[in-house]
Amino acid sequence: MKNNIIKLTLLLLLPLGFLLGQEVPNTLTPEQKAYELSLIWKEMSYNFDNMSHCPELDMDSLYRAFVPVVMTTSDDFEYSKAVMRYLSHFRNNHTFVVDSPSWVDSLSQLPIRTEYKDGKILLTNFTSQYADKMHLGDELVSINGMSAVKFMETYCLPYVPATNDTDRLRKAMSNMGMWTVHPYGTMFDLELKGTTAYRLRIPADLMVGENAIDWIAKDYNRNKDNLCYIDSLSATGYLRITDCFEKGRDFFLQHKDALSECRRIILDLSHNSGGQSVNTDDVVGFLAKVDSLSSETILSKMNIAYLKAQAGYRCVEGSDPDDYLCQMKNGTYFYTLPATRYANPYYPNNYNGEVIVIQGNGTASAAEWLVARLRQDKNIRFFGERTAGATGNPYQLDLPSGLIVRFNTWRTFSPDGTETSYGFDPDVLVDFTDCYKATEPAELYRRIVAKIEAAR
Repeated sequence: MKNNIIKLTLLLLLPLGFLLGQEVPNTLTPEQKAYELSLIWKEMSYNFDNMSHCPELDMDSLYRAFVPVVMTTSDDFEYSKAVMRYLSHFRNNHTFVVDSPSWVDSLSQLPIRTEYKDGKILLTNFTSQYADKMHLGDELVSINGMSAVKFMETYCLPYVPATNDTDRLRKAMSNMGMWTVHPYGTMFDLELKGTTAYRLRIPADLMVGENAIDWIAKDYNRNKDNLCYIDSLSATGYLRITDCFEKGRDFFLQHKDALSECRRIILDLSHNSGGQSVNTDDVVGFLAKVDSLSSETILSKMNIAYLKAQAGYRCVEGSDPDDYLCQMKNGTYFYTLPATRYANPYYPNNYNGEVIVIQGNGTASAAEWLVARLRQDKNIRFFGERTAGATGNPYQLDLPSGLIVRFNTWRTFSPDGTETSYGFDPDVLVDFTDCYKATEPAELYRRIVAKIEAAR
């Protein structure tokens, strides 16, 4: 395993194109890189609770394989990429590099956005400087002489943190995220196909974190906004909540009274990446016709030094592997924080109409827990795709270099006992992708209703 990991990782860290512009910083010594990897390994050994996501992985072997890899990285940027690659092996949406340090201020991305559909990578947006050179919907055929799909599989997919393969592939093909960051000015040869085939040579010149990006499709980020649309003719309310922070909660409360007059509510969580579960209480209490609500059941690692020391004497060859001390010795002993139940403050005067929930592979973290809690009402129907598989509470580790990483510390279970760590399948599988290309709320609503009715 060790040799295979080293060979693959070194291949992935090769330069992707000719580099222009500012030189990438090289401030870290090999010893510091090894030390920081050791900090990650140590903390994850104690606290990472989702090894079931990667049952074939031996954490110690992976660590030993990556020590020489990080030590021989050519600069600070490649070191951060190696850490990304290391964390991706744990196949968890809450286990990833949050940010690269301030000393890597020369990072950029290709000024395009893409999606993977029917085995092809299609352009969904690009910056206005290329308005006369490419078109929305054109196929990205190749990158640097390699099939575009193969390129993304080789240089992006191995860095993507995701629990399920569908979500992982979607992220890798979208040209978004930390795994698509390159040194500023890195050149890429693109082959594209629209009405005709054509080629472009463009640099990675879109600065990461830039607030005002001149996209050709100005409404590209429309699905990031909370939205409430009420169709008076059918008495149907469409509510899109895109976060589980105070903003999402307050938006729901702002429109709750108007929605209560509807005969049907469609709650769209497909673009909700989570937040804090406490901010979902009002949504669940109002929509779920149950008299009490349940909190999470949490499974998390326990590490107590004197018990581990006891285990070192007692758990010898032939010991019962299920003995909790033996599990403690091997770092696999878990404790359970049971769910608590509390009265639903909206019951029995909560919403009485039909409730439909839309979920997708972008439904993550606290939004997945919102899905789990709504499932307490067996009359609610769920349409869409499998959720991301990102519930739990991540631990943030700030490394001396400034690199920030997170990893998950919980396994969570829904009120019916189903582990939520892997995501939820809907009652009815529906692809709503085309619906979200609508630019007006009325048209978005019409497309979504049509999809739901066709899938019933």
